[in-house]
Amino acid sequence: MHTLSVDEKLVRRIEVVNVIFLLITLLGALLWFSKKHVWGVVLGGATVTASFRIMRWQLHRAFRNPRQVPSKGALFVKYYLRFLGTLFVVFTIIYYGWVDSVAFLVGLSSVVVSIVVVGLHQALNMMLKGER
Repeated sequence: MHTLSVDEKLVRRIEVVNVIFLLITLLGALLWFSKKHVWGVVLGGATVTASFRIMRWQLHRAFRNPRQVPSKGALFVKYYLRFLGTLFVVFTIIYYGWVDSVAFLVGLSSVVVSIVVVGLHQALNMMLKGER
């Protein structure tokens, strides 16, 4: 059985908070806004979540064997290809106006919001325990 490291637990917590945030914003968009807003939240959240998961997979694959460190160039190229792919998706969605851009931005911000929430929660726990 594979036990999770502290880092893996934090990444999982970020993913859970991301799903919760997306569900709350999706519910809010469904209740108070148009279909274009709802699709903005959905497409923004799906885009950034897919990018985050691909980055996680890339880094896990690159560093899974400590004796075999990847070359900086290969890691750099793969990272920026993923980034450019994400940028292309974002540009295409905004350029063609398929969704409301503010709602799309809300969806795109879901991973950042999740990282901040988990980071603040972790910092609060550390302060309460007296750790530095």
